[in-house]
Amino acid sequence: MAEPGHSRGAQEEVALPYPPPRIESEVMDGRWLKTNEKPQWIESLEVDTVDGQTFVRIHGSSAPSPADWGRVPCESAYAGDPDTSYRLAGGSIGPCDVEDMSMEVQANYNLGLLVVVTYIDFKTPGALTDRFTREFFFRG
Repeated sequence: MAEPGHSRGAQEEVALPYPPPRIESEVMDGRWLKTNEKPQWIESLEVDTVDGQTFVRIHGSSAPSPADWGRVPCESAYAGDPDTSYRLAGGSIGPCDVEDMSMEVQANYNLGLLVVVTYIDFKTPGALTDRFTREFFFRG
């Protein structure tokens, strides 16, 4: 049986630019506020990019989330489109170590909203269990 024309085996190679284009994280810069009034893990956050490095400062909404997580650099930024020449950021990842917890923060910029996911690991055993949150923010 012949291989269909749309299969992976029939695709031609695409030359990728080198070096790859810089991901423009500035699209996510600004102050972001939560979209609902209920207490969440995060109340607000500020994103800023300086000399190509993106930073985030997160403000907690309610305990046990810290009131101020400090300003931390994002480790990675990812293009928001599968087109290899697309340069606007669609997501970023950054670690955050605060008080008695370690957190990884992932942000996804989509349709004018910032969707923020956190993975929280508590450093000491106790009444709190590790958790995952997903929250939505608008530019404020």
